[in-house]
Amino acid sequence: MSTIQHAPMKANKALGQHFLRSESAIARMVHCIPKGASVLEIGPGPGALTVPLLARAGATTLVEKDDRFAHHWQQYCDQRADLTVVNDDVLQCLEATVAAQQPQWIAGNLPYNISGPLTALLSSLSLSGGMILMYQREVGERIMADPGSKVYGGLSVLVRHHYHASRVLTLPPGAFSPPPKVHSVVLKLTPHGETPPCSWTTLQRCVRTGFAHRRKTLRNNFRQRISPEQMEEVGINPGLRPEQLDYMNWTKLSILLR
Repeated sequence: MSTIQHAPMKANKALGQHFLRSESAIARMVHCIPKGASVLEIGPGPGALTVPLLARAGATTLVEKDDRFAHHWQQYCDQRADLTVVNDDVLQCLEATVAAQQPQWIAGNLPYNISGPLTALLSSLSLSGGMILMYQREVGERIMADPGSKVYGGLSVLVRHHYHASRVLTLPPGAFSPPPKVHSVVLKLTPHGETPPCSWTTLQRCVRTGFAHRRKTLRNNFRQRISPEQMEEVGINPGLRPEQLDYMNWTKLSILLR
């Protein structure tokens, strides 16, 4: 049986690849996941997280769009019955792969060029364990932002549907190869265990409408769809702007919009 090795390949800028090389950061991310837990890793690349994850986790699924890396990891599937490699675009295959593999955790150094839409998709998944995810700092701050913050927005609301987000560590550009132009942050998304008042799909539709024009009031953003009187009936001031509304009030709007 051959030892599982990292893939010695160069980053593809078109895919937004920046490979983590900080050993301390890798160790902290991997040890957030309990031993033996099933995990899905997004974008394993050359395997900075993958190799220690395979030593720690149980059933492991790797989703990799880059054919070079997917082929590297596929060669180990014969010796690891608990390893599955999906060579596809994560935005296209994530929901089906999670449904098929049922991972307890999702981990990954997310491609910077799709981190926004990918996080929206991830927020729809209710996992029993949680997620350990690397972001550019700006996106991480948006996810963790509280109502009233200038960066509070749709992702801030959607992630709260199933999870509580907390910061694990912040990393400088030099922790990656090639180094990005921004700092990065690792977030842990922990399930809060509460039953959401509405569906994620309903919430996403409402959030998209509400944040379409941040400077406008809720009254104007939902004009002809939800009346000011309806908002007031559920305790929402129609004169507020979208960034002033917390998660629970967004679910109230979602139910009205539905």
